[in-house]
Amino acid sequence: MRKICLIVLLLLTFSSVGFAESISFNGFNGFNENQPNLPKAKVVGVFLEAPITYVNNEKIRAMLPEKVRAIFPEYKFEIIPFDTTELAVRTYREDNRMVFNQYYSQPLNRKDIQQIGKQIKADYALFINISNGIPQVSSGLLSVSFKTTVTCDVRLLDIATGEYILSKQIIKDGKSTAVYAGVPSFDKAYNEAIEKALKELTIDTSSL
Repeated sequence: MRKICLIVLLLLTFSSVGFAESISFNGFNGFNENQPNLPKAKVVGVFLEAPITYVNNEKIRAMLPEKVRAIFPEYKFEIIPFDTTELAVRTYREDNRMVFNQYYSQPLNRKDIQQIGKQIKADYALFINISNGIPQVSSGLLSVSFKTTVTCDVRLLDIATGEYILSKQIIKDGKSTAVYAGVPSFDKAYNEAIEKALKELTIDTSSL
């Protein structure tokens, strides 16, 4: 009889642990496609406003999605592909005659981002505006260096209300040095500055 009671007690204990783990897992996920009564993932669109040299830079195009995914965890947020957002921005600018030539377009403002966000069915828009100062050249006895300062203006917009949830500015320097007859790289200086800025960028998404 004691053995039977012990076995029943063990079974009840394991069942309770399994149930507790299940509740914890579902709560951590924030949503579950098999349980429609739980909240769905929020949709985030990423908007990059930057000189064409940044937008077409392969390293930056790879770096940005990685950083965004680290900020907006997969269990709670769905990230719209950057190419989709980029196409929506380009179409919006063309439709509203904001394109002057292949190198310059009228900058997007908050209402523009809100309208585009509604078109792509986003809940939030992460808007990153990258600009740089005039590159500086310095030389030593056996070396030449390029230095640039990059400013990342970061805004998180609530598409429904049109209000900024977050607004911050990060300023970082980047440098590229070559020795002897070598030539330093402006791209390397830019990339270093942007990488520093993105590394410092943090957003508390726990309340979203």
